[in-house]
Amino acid sequence: MVPGGRVKPKVHVLVAIEWAILVTSGTGGVIMVKTRSASPPPYAPQGSSSGGGTGGGPGARSAGGLSGWNPKLYCLPKYYDIAFSRDVSKEINFYISCFKKYCSFEVRRILEPACGSGIFLLAFPRYGYHIVGYDISPEMVEYANEKIREAGLQGMAKAVVGDMADIRFGEKFDAAIIAINSLGYLQTDDKVLSHFKCMSECLVEGGLYIVELSCACQNVEGEKKPDETWVAEQGGVRIEATWKPYRYDTDKKLRCVNLKMRVQDNGKVFEFEEEHTLKLWYYDDLKRLVEEGGFTIKAIYTQEFQPVPLDSKITGELGALYFVLVNKTKT
Repeated sequence: MVPGGRVKPKVHVLVAIEWAILVTSGTGGVIMVKTRSASPPPYAPQGSSSGGGTGGGPGARSAGGLSGWNPKLYCLPKYYDIAFSRDVSKEINFYISCFKKYCSFEVRRILEPACGSGIFLLAFPRYGYHIVGYDISPEMVEYANEKIREAGLQGMAKAVVGDMADIRFGEKFDAAIIAINSLGYLQTDDKVLSHFKCMSECLVEGGLYIVELSCACQNVEGEKKPDETWVAEQGGVRIEATWKPYRYDTDKKLRCVNLKMRVQDNGKVFEFEEEHTLKLWYYDDLKRLVEEGGFTIKAIYTQEFQPVPLDSKITGELGALYFVLVNKTKT
């Protein structure tokens, strides 16, 4: 479970990783190989674009070829999609209710930063919306677009490669969403501010940006849950994953999380462990960056879609929250 109690979080590769890779040998045994990947950029909101693609999967390589193989979760979109898939119908209905309540015009076009494998890119068109998502991982973008093609939604949805800190579009959108604390992978105020300014330019005046994230708990122990592990299964693939926040760096305002994942794919097995570093959000910081970036906080909602008074004390003890931002910048 993620900070704030969300199950099946969107997870991204961020820092240097010690990998433990298990792959079945030809005799049915299991081979373990450890390697250390190079550090991705100082933030990687949707994964690192460096490194190899998915290839034929972990079982498609011989043991001799594994010594230089540094798999990253965001280079394995098939397994990411299985591990973090979920029913988003309630979230979609919540987003639509916000569009109707806080926009003075009809929302038709939506932008999604950190779109990952495209769960919302497939969902929103079924409600009549056009949506564009972007992600820094070419593998994820290719995978999302393939799913869009398979669903026959090419006229309603697409994914493109882009960086949250500086991407701009030649068109305007009515609203935008970013899910499950993906914004936290922008670790510095400068990067977050740049992102908000870019998003303000991408949206029409009065457009909404709904940001889901969790603020710092008063004590990191407040983030720890009795059960940090979940299991996902699909098409002969079984994935067991554990997402465990374990430390706050209050000086640098960073949250440290450990991710472990074990994949069983029709007889092939591998596992890895990643360290994730996210921005440690404080509400006062968030408000300042939102305002400087061209937005204002219009409303806050809990994971149960209940409103939170704007004058409340906002901490991680409230769980992950939806912040409804309104674009102030004139087009």
